[in-house]
Amino acid sequence: MQMRLFRLLLRILPEEFRDGYAREMATTFAAQLRDAQRTGRRRTLWGLWFATLGDVLRAAPAEHLDVLGRDIRFALRSMAARPAHLLTAGATLALALCANVVMFAVVDAVLFAPLPYRDADALVAVQETTHGTEAGNLGYLTFVDVRNRAHGVTPVAAVTQSTATFDAAGGLEVERVNAMRVSREYFALVGVKPALGRAFSEAEDQPGAARRVVVLSDGLWRRRFAADPRVIGTPVTIGDATFVVVGVMPRGFDDLVASRFYNDAALWFPLGYDPAASFACRTCRHLRVFGRLAPGVSAAAAEQELSTLFGALAREHPTDYTAPGARVTRLTDVFLGPVRPALLLLWGGVGLLMLVACANVASLLLMRASERAGEVAVRAALGVTRGRLARQLLTESVVLSSLGALAGLAPAWVMVRMIAVSGPAELPRLATIALDARAVSVAVAMATVSGLLFGLAPLRHLVRRDADGGLRGAGRRTPAATWRARSWLVAVNVALAAVLLAGSGVLVRSITRLLAVEPGFDPRGVLTMRLWAGGSRFDAGDTAQQVATAVRYYDDVLTRVRALPGVSAAAAVSTLPMGGGVDGFGLHIQGRFTANPEDAPSADRFVVTPDYFATLALPLVRGRVIDARDGQAAEPVAVINRTAADTLFPGEDPLGHRVVLGDQSGLARTIVGVVGDVRHHGLDRAVGPQVYVPQAQWAWSETLMTIVVRASVDPARLAAAARRAVRDVDAAQPVTDVRSYDEVVAATTGTRRFVAAALGVFAGAALLLVVVGLYGALSVTVAQRRMEIGIRLALGARAAAIRRMVLLNGLRPVAIGLVIGTVAALFALRAMAGLLFEVQPLDPASLGGAVAALLVTGTAACLLPAWRAARIAPATALRAE
Repeated sequence: MQMRLFRLLLRILPEEFRDGYAREMATTFAAQLRDAQRTGRRRTLWGLWFATLGDVLRAAPAEHLDVLGRDIRFALRSMAARPAHLLTAGATLALALCANVVMFAVVDAVLFAPLPYRDADALVAVQETTHGTEAGNLGYLTFVDVRNRAHGVTPVAAVTQSTATFDAAGGLEVERVNAMRVSREYFALVGVKPALGRAFSEAEDQPGAARRVVVLSDGLWRRRFAADPRVIGTPVTIGDATFVVVGVMPRGFDDLVASRFYNDAALWFPLGYDPAASFACRTCRHLRVFGRLAPGVSAAAAEQELSTLFGALAREHPTDYTAPGARVTRLTDVFLGPVRPALLLLWGGVGLLMLVACANVASLLLMRASERAGEVAVRAALGVTRGRLARQLLTESVVLSSLGALAGLAPAWVMVRMIAVSGPAELPRLATIALDARAVSVAVAMATVSGLLFGLAPLRHLVRRDADGGLRGAGRRTPAATWRARSWLVAVNVALAAVLLAGSGVLVRSITRLLAVEPGFDPRGVLTMRLWAGGSRFDAGDTAQQVATAVRYYDDVLTRVRALPGVSAAAAVSTLPMGGGVDGFGLHIQGRFTANPEDAPSADRFVVTPDYFATLALPLVRGRVIDARDGQAAEPVAVINRTAADTLFPGEDPLGHRVVLGDQSGLARTIVGVVGDVRHHGLDRAVGPQVYVPQAQWAWSETLMTIVVRASVDPARLAAAARRAVRDVDAAQPVTDVRSYDEVVAATTGTRRFVAAALGVFAGAALLLVVVGLYGALSVTVAQRRMEIGIRLALGARAAAIRRMVLLNGLRPVAIGLVIGTVAALFALRAMAGLLFEVQPLDPASLGGAVAALLVTGTAACLLPAWRAARIAPATALRAE
């Protein structure tokens, strides 16, 4: 019994070590065991066992490493002897592993990394719905009621967009930065404390607070305040107002609320709304509200409670709501929900590509295995066991995959940096992706697993050969068995490639149709730039004076911009179409007011300057557009879009009718024109009512505008001159968001185009691997069947028959793979429905195109081996055998 335990303990040591020393070690241990038993002392016996166990455990790692080192050196010598095989297999693996590592880096940064907030799973967005339709923002008074009366979501915080202007000082230029106005609960809600100072107090989040305060981002603190910690408590000038800095946020704090909804924020102001202010009403739904679920409360339960609360508010304020409900969505779903399907689809695509690469390398190793049959037989005859042989072969496979992984890391790093810089802005946190330790660990793991995976095919083929049979057949090839294995690998390749090709084809057709949709205007050759006029002169006087000041300023800016060389037209608009902004107002028809103002349709409002419609080439359908005659003292007018005309005035002429935006008691405007629809919310979104009003006739001073400039020159070349023109009017007003309109439109389809391009690359790579794999497998099979083909030709077979035989032999696995791949694609494509536009997931054209592409490329891969087979000289083939 003791000796059996000792021999079992020796199994820890490598097989080669046991072959050389196991007998001697067993003899020595037996002698020591007899001595211990003869003394009859249990302590001596246990000491012997502990000493023996320690010796084995100390020796085992070194011995295994020694064997592994010899196996690796042998594998490297073996691969160096066949450089073409090494390069082909290594490049295949490098391609697949590079794609997988890049996609993991993207998915890890976007989906897997935790949100930068404390207990992010408990954070939710609270939205208001109408008749169960699409959810929207809340008005300030509604937010106050939610804060005071809700129990399932507490605390809650409200946020909205703002901006801040810093004058030139200390060698720094005038700078306009994005900002946020947040209620006092915001920083406590997200669980992030300022690194310096503190957050806002309740007293500071009140109208008419004793002092104005601000919290800075770390980047702004370092850039404009030289990272001076003494800034806390000191006054700083922002615009024409003085604020006291009470806090600086931590370095690296990524406020996703700011970055996803407000194009980032460099500082935060208290919300400080006066409940009596016009913009604080219940129907002024411009506040985004976030909250934290109370312990033990689910999102569904909180949503039910808030829906009940909104119903009570509708009964208390019947003219401010219409069948309201609540939507409570976890913050992770708000940020990641829209992009999760696309990224998981791409991750699945690179997984399929990895399987194609493994099958391809397995096929290459099978070819190599047929050439190594004699070597393996000789080693078996010399006493090498199957276990030892399997270890050597698997070591070679893992070494090969490791070399492929090393070769793929460099291009993966380059691709990760490119995606971080130029990837679609819709993907949150994309700029933070990196080839970090996690990604490298995944590369190592995938290399190891894939090496073991594709190493199994040649392993089974080689280790089953007995020594005698192998020696007798070492000089004779057996193509039938190896071709069957390789043909199944080819079929797997084709099936996986069919799924990728069908998926990329559907996406490409969808993107093609989406890009073919007319946005309703002509963005080509148009430059856009954003201005937010600020300063004491824009706030001076009553409302009419403020409107006049803003109109004069933008008139001066547009006059100078129009004078630039190459500029044909220029105008300004409050909300840039397809620019991501939303500005909705209730649209009421005078004489047809609804009993509940909230039952009126909502329209997108655009405040514009003259020449706006000509600048964007927005077509006039009826009447006239806004022009210079529509000044501050003229009759109030409005222009509506075709959808508004058809929806509000079916079967009648809308011209001459009067409409009111916002409150029914507001200013009535005469409709003077109808223009074409603009796809403001995206090329794939339905168009709703749209209303255009002159800047000079709006109820308040419109100082936040986007300049649109049409020119005959490249918009990028015009940008610097346009900036100078703005500075010439007022150097204190900085220009931001300078882009061509083509870039603005392209950004709305960024995620779709990214997914389609990536999946197309994966599909193209898989198709290339199919061609290489099929060509290589068939070429080796033809070479192995050279004698058989020579005999057929010698017996009178025609060259055409030989070509047909080889061609059919190669296309058979292609056909099997296409059948399997088509069936798999029918199931896989259903997961892409949310990414498609006017294309069904089971699109016959895309499936047919994938099948046709694989048939054509498969046939092309078979033609050269078939042609070579038909040209074999019978006499040469027989002499060679």
